[in-house]
Amino acid sequence: MELTELIKDYIATELLSSTELDFLEAELWETIQHISEINTLTMAPKDICNKLELKEKSCWQLCCAAVLDFSRPLKEKNERVENFNKLLNQYNLAANKKGP
Repeated sequence: MELTELIKDYIATELLSSTELDFLEAELWETIQHISEINTLTMAPKDICNKLELKEKSCWQLCCAAVLDFSRPLKEKNERVENFNKLLNQYNLAANKKGP
């Protein structure tokens, strides 16, 4: 499994298996655990960012957080996206949720 392919599959079908979602959860957790070691992030294509209600040029990891927020919501809406954005800002890595 690969993060980008699973996100593309979700965009196409709006469905992922629980095994695929578990994989995305693990990938996001791993990224968060090692965020201080990350220098650059790969940006997702504009159409994917738009479908996930993210700002253009958002990173694939933020897209992963958005897929999980849509598929397995936590207490707060967009909780993973918001938390990951805070980390990105804290470590000076660019990405943001679309504003009003």
